[in-house]
Amino acid sequence: MIDVDRFNELARSEDWDGLTAMLDGARDTALSSDDVKREVHWRGVALERQGRYEDALNLIRDKAQLFNSKCGVQQRQAALLLKLGRDQEALSALETAPFEAEMPTFYGLALDAKFSYFHLLAQQGDPSVRERLAEIPDDYRHMTMDIESMTKADILALLPGVK
Repeated sequence: MIDVDRFNELARSEDWDGLTAMLDGARDTALSSDDVKREVHWRGVALERQGRYEDALNLIRDKAQLFNSKCGVQQRQAALLLKLGRDQEALSALETAPFEAEMPTFYGLALDAKFSYFHLLAQQGDPSVRERLAEIPDDYRHMTMDIESMTKADILALLPGVK
């Protein structure tokens, strides 16, 4: 089990050795597939906090089969690719996400991934986003990995001819 408060304390103090030891302990004592998923998730977060985006990306790719939501995994990969400056790969990571198929079972993850996909398309000036945004609820707010809130209006503002 991961003690999230302890994890955050170690990450804030940049005690990467202590954090790695804690995660190794969680891996070694994992009793269920959920324990393994939690350890992989938090190890990815730790790698990202260290600025080791490529390592985090490789971990997520290597362990993708552990997670039930493909949209969630693909969005995580896209976020890491963006941090690496690989915007086109990030877009490609989301192009094949099964948004509609996962809506009934993983609504939040599928909707977040779809919003991220539309955001990347808008950044590239794709006008199809105007119509496709109807697929996102009007009151939806997307929280980025940097804890910024975005809405459909933010996406529209990226498109040419919108002020």
